[in-house]
Amino acid sequence: MDNHNGYLDYLKEGILNLLYPFSCENCGKEIKESKGYAICENCMKQIKIISYPYCYRCGKPLSSMVSFEDKVICSECARKKSFFYFVRSVTYYQGVMRKCIHLLKYKKQVKLIQPLGKIMVDYLNKNHDINIQEIDLVIPVPLFKDDFAKRGFNQSSLLAGYIADYFSISFSEDLLIKNKENLSQVGLSKSERKDNVKHIYSINSSRSIDHQSILLIDDIYTTGATVEACCKELIKTGVRNIFVLTLARGI
Repeated sequence: MDNHNGYLDYLKEGILNLLYPFSCENCGKEIKESKGYAICENCMKQIKIISYPYCYRCGKPLSSMVSFEDKVICSECARKKSFFYFVRSVTYYQGVMRKCIHLLKYKKQVKLIQPLGKIMVDYLNKNHDINIQEIDLVIPVPLFKDDFAKRGFNQSSLLAGYIADYFSISFSEDLLIKNKENLSQVGLSKSERKDNVKHIYSINSSRSIDHQSILLIDDIYTTGATVEACCKELIKTGVRNIFVLTLARGI
């Protein structure tokens, strides 16, 4: 029954695209395939995956012209304490990926979760820094309730759910809570970003934590202030390992 309904939805979407074709939001070319989102296949293939060398702790890309030792840590990570085991970001926040995240967050093209989630899953299958078999809970960076009401969804939660479902891992949407609205992190300095997320997040008191290895998912990593604030709360509960995976990383 579900497969039948899925086929009918696919057929309906195909007919609508045939009658009312839409153009790729990135290159402008007409999209003829029934995918349900306005980025063409060729543009999706242009998304650049972050590859080694990068900082072992924060995942910051390093120069490929230099020969680094194994598990090298950047100078910034060497100077500060981190509450996560390490961060990995899948792609660069530029070009097509930037456009995709904008369409998802501000144009509500939630069907982009499927191709973007697949990019993250493929990364986890190929990059073994994060042993997905050892993760026993996947959670998202939360949105404040008013922001969630305005948008109608939390993109990080949808990505986290996609990953958890694919690997058959437990998923919790509300283990972490964002208690109040803060300023947008866009345009703030590193120190301002850190201050901006102080006392913003907390653990949901109605949820018990008996997990040892948690994978925290977010859409974009810039300075790390947001995930640091989240991990600081998680570490208080006695979680042994916290890994962070973001879809994209600001340059």
